[in-house]
Amino acid sequence: MPPEHHFARRRVIALRHRGNVANKMIQYIGALAMSKRIEQCSVVGVSIPEWGIEIPDDTQSQIFLDNIDLWTWDAFRPHVGEICRLANRSESVRIMMADHLQRMEFLDLPQDYHSLFPYSSPERKIGEGDLLINIRTAEILQGIAHYPLLPIDFYEDVVASTGLNPVFVGQLGDSEYVRQLRSRFPKAVFYDSQGARADFDLIRSAKNIVVAVSTFSWLAAWLSQAQTIFLPLSGFYNPAHHREVDLLPIDDPRYRYFLFPLNYGVPEEQSLEYHRRISGRWKEISRNQVALLKTSAPFLRVPRENYDSGLPSRTAQGSAITFDSIWYAHRYIDAAMEISEGWFEDPLHHYLEVGRLRGYQPVRQFDGHPPIDLSMPNLALKKRATQSSLSQWSVGSTLEEDAGNAVNGNPAKALGFHTENIETPWWMVDLEEPSQVFAIRIFNRDRIPEWMQRRTSPIVVEGSNDGDLWKLIFSTEPGQIFGGYSAGMPLVWSSDLPVEARYVRISIPRKEYLHLSEVEIYGRQQRTIHGTGG
Repeated sequence: MPPEHHFARRRVIALRHRGNVANKMIQYIGALAMSKRIEQCSVVGVSIPEWGIEIPDDTQSQIFLDNIDLWTWDAFRPHVGEICRLANRSESVRIMMADHLQRMEFLDLPQDYHSLFPYSSPERKIGEGDLLINIRTAEILQGIAHYPLLPIDFYEDVVASTGLNPVFVGQLGDSEYVRQLRSRFPKAVFYDSQGARADFDLIRSAKNIVVAVSTFSWLAAWLSQAQTIFLPLSGFYNPAHHREVDLLPIDDPRYRYFLFPLNYGVPEEQSLEYHRRISGRWKEISRNQVALLKTSAPFLRVPRENYDSGLPSRTAQGSAITFDSIWYAHRYIDAAMEISEGWFEDPLHHYLEVGRLRGYQPVRQFDGHPPIDLSMPNLALKKRATQSSLSQWSVGSTLEEDAGNAVNGNPAKALGFHTENIETPWWMVDLEEPSQVFAIRIFNRDRIPEWMQRRTSPIVVEGSNDGDLWKLIFSTEPGQIFGGYSAGMPLVWSSDLPVEARYVRISIPRKEYLHLSEVEIYGRQQRTIHGTGG
């Protein structure tokens, strides 16, 4: 039988853990800091077995007069002080917290948590003259926006300026990045990962630490007894990259800060190429400068803030612009540095204010193809189409009806079709007979956030004569996005050598939603080419 619910006269913070062990630890630390500001408040729902901490959530069968629901992340969440004031006004309150709490306002002094997470002396030893450099690779080699790899040149700069002996610790499995790291530091010591707790204690044991872009690396260094901690303002450490995260302890004299051009985590090969282009572009900045970036940036007027019913809104002026933030920041390094320095809110703000005046492009250009001969017919117009699935956002009630909206001849509509979030979603049109395909135009949805347009990256377009055997017509590169009708930036492919196909299929090679506004296929059908006879 389900437990009987009863009224609870207590104040409690109930955590829902998210992420790895360090994220759980920061959540718990933040919750404890909040609980100190709330009278007679306890924290439940904690599970950190690496430190033997298990506090089950005992509130499931309890009814509270007040519930502060922070299960879902909210960019406009209340300040911690406001939350505590609300809780202190009630004798029966539950704060349901799933936020990462990755802000200095939720953290007290690091020494306050040494007894909570006791230090164990590691088997491996880091000397006074060593510089521990924590390396994170693993899944970020595939490209995770908030977690960029750090340039090897940066490590060389720090080693040269300090004269310390580099000791690399962490995820040192086989990859091109690690191979280059070993080649550039042939005399360095390399300690591969021995598990989360062992690595955490090894980082804490060092007197000089270069942290990786990682909450795990950050927390181990913060809780350490280090003399110097080198913190690169890259990825989510950079206030311009992720303004909702603040892990910059400006009052802690152990820290030295290095400002990088705004950069994003991209696949390993692209990262290494970008590292070559930004070599030497980082710079050490003072704690006062860091404080300005945290509290006062952007220094120039932001043209993208307006208010709807009193709440901040992030609707861009000129929202019809198709804009690729990652490509823009990586293509124009001066822009990336100006954003990091606090002058602009983000890449789109930079483009709207000064980038377009400089002749910068909003997205990577699709070039190398001959122009489309629009005298050829659009073979896809009003032809039978289908797709892999329907979703709650589908316009049509059947697969064929929804897919058919993308070939109705109106590229300016808000939405053609919309699949479910499934593995390798696809859309397909039947041209009715084998045809010579010379060009294809694909219109993305208009006036949607960049991250939604980015769903179609990369995109794969294939052709077939029988619907079973498929051949690649073209595909885009990862990270390459395109726009819709009003932006004038659809995806365009054309060729002087046509592809023969009766069926054309568009897909995304991963688990994702697939949604587009319109697909146009220009060419000639076989009967038109060969004639119909006497």
